[in-house]
Amino acid sequence: MSTTLTVVLLVALAAGWAVTARLALLWWRRLHTDPLTGLANRDALARAFARARRRGLAVGVLLLDLDHFKAINDIWGHAAGNLVLRHVARQLAFHACSHRTALPVRLHGDEFAVQLTDLPPGAAGMRLAEQHAREVAVAIATPVAFGVDQLAVTGTVGAAVSPAGEARLGALLRVADQRMYAGKARRHADPSAVRGWVA
Repeated sequence: MSTTLTVVLLVALAAGWAVTARLALLWWRRLHTDPLTGLANRDALARAFARARRRGLAVGVLLLDLDHFKAINDIWGHAAGNLVLRHVARQLAFHACSHRTALPVRLHGDEFAVQLTDLPPGAAGMRLAEQHAREVAVAIATPVAFGVDQLAVTGTVGAAVSPAGEARLGALLRVADQRMYAGKARRHADPSAVRGWVA
């Protein structure tokens, strides 16, 4: 075989590997990220939770539900709603950058989660999760410019923490969900309360 033919075959083979690697990365992103926000999706959350559980780590979950999101979509349209969702995603990603074990996730619609890994056990872990929840509620509460309008963005955050390596993700999400809705109910009972509750 000539040297030229060998070089051509090696270049073709390398190009094929590059294309295959690129396609694999694209498929991985489609499987594990939300296409609108670029955050991890529910499947990625389940995988990260399982890894933390196998390692015997205490895991916290923050569940964030945006307030009055349907009204934003109804009044300003889905373009405004998508802008708000991307804003929240950026704020959650920024929060995660400052907390190395946080994984921000878009679950569906206007519901987001943040997995907190390697928390201290017991009440100390819950206090830390609640601190993260307050930080998230403050971080997302920045108005979003849409044309000449400023869209108010607030949300309610529920927090739950598992004992080291013990809880199931579904159970943890249910507890965080119950706490989030309890926070919404308290706020509706007292309309003068500050928006962006943490439960």
